[in-house]
Amino acid sequence: MKQINRKTIIQFMKQEFVLCIATILAVISCAFVPVSKNYLDYIDFRVLSLLFCLMLIVAGFRSIGFFDVLSEKLFHFTHSIRSTAMVFLLLCFFGSMLITNDVALILFVPFSIFTLKKILNPHQFILLIVLETLAANLGSMFTPIGNPQNLYIFSAYEMELLSVFKTMFPYTAVSFLLLLVSVFYFPKTAISERQIQHPKTNLKKYAFRYVCFTALFFITLTTVLRITPFWLTLITCIFITFFINRSLFAMVDYCLLLTFIALFIFVGNMGQIPQIQSTMGTLVSGNEIPVSIALSQGISNVPATLLLSQFTENGAKLLIGVNLGGLGTLIASMASLISYKFYVKEKESRGFTYFLFFTLLNVAFLAILLLFC
Repeated sequence: MKQINRKTIIQFMKQEFVLCIATILAVISCAFVPVSKNYLDYIDFRVLSLLFCLMLIVAGFRSIGFFDVLSEKLFHFTHSIRSTAMVFLLLCFFGSMLITNDVALILFVPFSIFTLKKILNPHQFILLIVLETLAANLGSMFTPIGNPQNLYIFSAYEMELLSVFKTMFPYTAVSFLLLLVSVFYFPKTAISERQIQHPKTNLKKYAFRYVCFTALFFITLTTVLRITPFWLTLITCIFITFFINRSLFAMVDYCLLLTFIALFIFVGNMGQIPQIQSTMGTLVSGNEIPVSIALSQGISNVPATLLLSQFTENGAKLLIGVNLGGLGTLIASMASLISYKFYVKEKESRGFTYFLFFTLLNVAFLAILLLFC
């Protein structure tokens, strides 16, 4: 029994590495700033509520097979390996803008593995998954709800929606062009409809749920735009989900929410220490982009966002830096680990080759975007 518990704990720590690190940092920081009711002021409950609601809504759409139907419709336009690969990249790139980069990868990477692993050779197979990961990370940087760091910056700096679009559009456009060029690596070999397997889903029998989740999604968007109070949206989402399908609550990534809480405490405490305030303020000011990119490589871009936001007033530069910082190492964006986990579960996976392809492509994309920057 002890051995099972030990294995369970080790497995949990591997899967939730960032949560473990964030918790350790939060506990250590408490030694420098005594625990008090002021800790509640550190926590951005609006961001946490929006993340929770979005995860519930996406889980709802996923439960009724909405994304399967969408994928099946798109595949009617594919006739070759290249066009099929393009569909998957488009799904990840544009899907991540609305359902976040990690959710896009959770939905579409397993689907691409299921669909194409018997058609592609090993190198093409690895390249497709790596490009899907890049597509999700690059597409998600365009919108405030595309990833957690964007949502936090949008809220913390009270940015205008148009300002986010203007700031990130050039990088998103260049990224899209790079992905289009990358697709030409795949051959135009024809594939038949029989070779592509589609999950069968009847969306009509879930029409009521579809309407409800669509309504909740638009209500959440009004909260993102600061039209509807976050607490009202949170209560509405919880109430409707409870009566429609309460099992969806189990599909929420509570570890991500706990990670944010731990990081809020750590960052809040760091901001209370005068020596750190002066040192980080001098280092970050005017260097938001390079500092964000460098820090993201080691601790990932979400923790980097929360930490650096305490030491700069330039939300636009921070937004650019942490999004570009999601490229590079495998942990620069934690969403990248999702694809890697799916791939290495395959019997004939090549972990080192995947790591090599991933690193080279990420560094190449990052270098081009930095030159553009």
